[in-house]
Amino acid sequence: MELGGAAGVPQNTTQESLPSGPCSEPGLRSTLRKLQPDSMYETWEDDLDGIHIVAFAEEDDPDGYEFLEILKEVARDNTDNPDLSIIWVDPEDFPLLIPYWEKTFGIDLSQPQIGVVNVTDADSIWMEMDDEEDLPSVDELEDWIEDVLEGEINTEDDDDDDDDDDDDDD
Repeated sequence: MELGGAAGVPQNTTQESLPSGPCSEPGLRSTLRKLQPDSMYETWEDDLDGIHIVAFAEEDDPDGYEFLEILKEVARDNTDNPDLSIIWVDPEDFPLLIPYWEKTFGIDLSQPQIGVVNVTDADSIWMEMDDEEDLPSVDELEDWIEDVLEGEINTEDDDDDDDDDDDDDD
């Protein structure tokens, strides 16, 4: 230790390195991240090959809370998968965006939702839940996510229906 700082305050001249932990290496991130108003642009731009797996669930709603707990378990089970990144959005944090998201994605945000969103054109496909009363189990959600990561479910699957609107006006 040397004396030499402002007014002779001791300064440590030895360099110490911080221990590396999870997510401290470049390119690593949490498996489940909550979209926050102050970091929403950085989070949204951090996509995997142009897509995001996005989950909408209100933390204060009983169904939303239950769905969030299922998401957390899936994230814990798959924390070592570098290809999996789920963005959790609590719609209550973004009240002015709720009508936009519902119209753009064609979903009802009064119920929990999970889907794949293409960041370049906002095209999306959402997990079909058989009954509004029944949320998917951890196994069902993991199977659906595995299908997404393997490319069996993608935003291009429903594009045949979208092309009809362009040429009808002629």
